[in-house]
Amino acid sequence: YGTLSGGFLAEKWMGRKAAEPETRSQVKYLQIIEDSLGWDGYQELLVLLKGIAEKYDASISNVATKYILSQDGVAGAIVGVRNSRHVESNAQIFKFELAEDDIHAIRTFLKQFPTPQGEPFELERTVGSKYRNIMHMNITKEEQS
Repeated sequence: YGTLSGGFLAEKWMGRKAAEPETRSQVKYLQIIEDSLGWDGYQELLVLLKGIAEKYDASISNVATKYILSQDGVAGAIVGVRNSRHVESNAQIFKFELAEDDIHAIRTFLKQFPTPQGEPFELERTVGSKYRNIMHMNITKEEQS
C-alpha cells in the first residue's frame, strides 16, 4: 500500500462514486484526476491496474510504481508510507517486472486523456495556479503583488 498520488492509486477507491479528500495532498491529486481522467476515467484506470496487479500478485500502487519506473528518463520513484506496515507491501515492486504488453496497455489507456501542461512542481509553485491554492506556502510580499 503506497501513498502514490495522495493514496488515490489504491484498491480502496475502486467502485466509489466520488471522493472526499482527507488531506491537502488528496485535494491536489483530486484536482489532477478531474483535469485529466475525470472520475469515470480514473475508475477505468483502477480496473486496468488491478487486472495487471493480479497477474503479478501485487497491488495497484505496486503496478503504478513499476510503470513510472519503466519510463525513459526516470531513475527513481518516491513512495510515501504512513507507517511501517506499508514497507513490506512497497517492497513487492522488487519482485516483478511489468511485461511490455502491460506497459503498452497502461500507456495506450492514458494517451486517451488530457494531461495538465507543465512540470508538477512548477504547477504547484506558479503564482495564480489553481494547484498552488491548496499548498501551504511562505508567500513573500514580492509574490503577493
